[in-house]
Amino acid sequence: MREIMAPQKFRWNPCPWAIHSAAMNPILFLLIFSLSSWAFASSGGSALHALHTVSKQEFAKGATIVEIKGVRGEPMPLEWTILMLDPSARGGVREVAVSSGRILSERAPLHGFTEVANLPPIDMERVSIDAGNVFQNVNFQASTLKMGFHWIDYTLRSDPQSMQPVWTVSLFDKLGSEIGKSRISADGGFVLEPLVNPAGEKNNKRIGGLVGRVIDFSESTGRKISDTTLRTIGNVQEFLVGERTVGPRDDE
Repeated sequence: MREIMAPQKFRWNPCPWAIHSAAMNPILFLLIFSLSSWAFASSGGSALHALHTVSKQEFAKGATIVEIKGVRGEPMPLEWTILMLDPSARGGVREVAVSSGRILSERAPLHGFTEVANLPPIDMERVSIDAGNVFQNVNFQASTLKMGFHWIDYTLRSDPQSMQPVWTVSLFDKLGSEIGKSRISADGGFVLEPLVNPAGEKNNKRIGGLVGRVIDFSESTGRKISDTTLRTIGNVQEFLVGERTVGPRDDE
C-alpha cells in the first residue's frame, strides 16, 4: 500500500487554456466560471451530506449503513443511493435515494439484495474523505496518465479484511465502456489501488481527466470568443499602423 497523494491538495481545472485566456477577457471568465459552477451545482450534493440526512431519519435508528453509491457522475452524480441492513424492514434491507439533502425515495426490496447481508458495516466516524476529494484525486491520476473519461461511478464500502471504509471508483468513456478503476481510503485519502491504462490500449485524447460536455463546450466556446476578440484587435491594429501582430486575419 502506497501513499501517493493527498487528495485535498489538488484543484479541478477543467481547461487550463480556457482559464489562462479568461484572465484576459472578463466575459470569457464569467462564462468559464458559470460552466464550472454548473458542473458541480447540478449534482446530488455531497455524499457525506446524504449520509447525514439518512442518519437523522426515524427508520435509520436501528439500521446499519453498509454502502453508498452514486453513478454517472459528471463529476458528481445526481443522487446517492444508500443501503442499510435493517431488521425491521421486509427482507432485512432498506434502500434510500438522496439528492442535495432531500430524500427522493425509501423502500425495502425483497429481491436482488441477498449479497448485502454479507457486507460489513461502514464505521461513519472513520469516513473523512468525501466524493469531491475522491474526484480531485482520480482526475489528477487520469490527467497524469492522459486518460480521458466522461463520467465516474462511486461506491463506498468497508473492506472485509481491514474494515476500513474504501471508495471504489470506475471511469467510463462516452460509449459506456469502463476504462479505469481506483480504490482510495475514505479514512485519510490513501490511494490503495491507482489508475492504470488498459494494457495495449492507446488513448488519443489530447487532455486527460474529465472530458465531458462542460469541458468540451467551455474549450470550444472559449476559443471562438478569444479568436473573435483577437481578430478584431488585429484588424484595428493593421488599419492604424499598417501591420498586424495580434490575432488571425479574416481569411484565416
